[in-house]
Amino acid sequence: YQRRVHGKGDFDENKETQEVQVVKLGNFRIGLIHGHQVVPWGDKESLAMWQRKLDVDVLIYGGTHQYKTFEYEGKFFINPGSITGAFSNLDSDVVPTFVLMDIDNNRLVNYVYQLEGDEVKVKKKEFTKSEE
Repeated sequence: YQRRVHGKGDFDENKETQEVQVVKLGNFRIGLIHGHQVVPWGDKESLAMWQRKLDVDVLIYGGTHQYKTFEYEGKFFINPGSITGAFSNLDSDVVPTFVLMDIDNNRLVNYVYQLEGDEVKVKKKEFTKSEE
């Protein structure tokens, strides 16, 4: 079973794409936000506020164009970065990245594809949702 989920990007012309979405995949509630709502950009406390507001297990956010994944307060946060390596106000050396997720029951495996020189490297990070 595959499902493509995407959030609103900087230059999306599709007016039907929502800036904030919550989807259920497996046993996970996943929130998607563009990231401009997070002040300051990428701030853990501000991201945690959005995670609580949306009542999600995983928050996927953007805005910075930089890949980042971390666990905080028992929740998982993913910034997939930019597949094109688009300009970022935070860093002049943006590395092209994208993320695929594999979800099985309470286990999520996050695969990041990252351009390093002329090669695409794949790294993974696992997150297990605690039993509630």
